[in-house]
Order: sequence, then C-alpha cells, then structure tokens
Amino acid sequence: MIRTQIYIPETLHQTAKAIAGKRKKSLAELLRNIIERGITEEKREMKQKPLSDIAKLNIKGGPKDLSQNLDKYLYEER
Repeated sequence: MIRTQIYIPETLHQTAKAIAGKRKKSLAELLRNIIERGITEEKREMKQKPLSDIAKLNIKGGPKDLSQNLDKYLYEER
C-alpha cells in the first residue's frame, strides 16, 4: 500500500470516524472502502460510449463526402 495524505473538513472526519466505530472498522479501512466504491462508479460512468450522445441527436443531412473530405471541411477556410 501507498501512504497518502488528504485534507478533509473536520465535520466529515468526525462523521467518518463515528461510522467506522459503529462498524468496528478502522477509519483507514472505511475510507479505503468508500474511495474504492467511488472510483468503481467513476470508471463505470467513463465507460459510457461518448458518441452515443451525439447519435441521439439524430442529425440529418450534411455533405455526402464528409468522411472522405473531413480535413477539407474542418481546416479549409470558406
């Protein structure tokens, strides 16, 4: 394990310490578990397909040769 240090508000520390005591766990163990759950949730959200939101826009039309001439449409001045 790697030791790290963070600053948290005193009220958060007191609440976490109370929860750890009720669960008969150390504060460190409780915080590791909470961080692990949070990171798992963040990873799950990051796995969403970024293009799925664009596909939901259901945009119609546009140049028929867009995929072949993408650089032209992006970088050439009109």
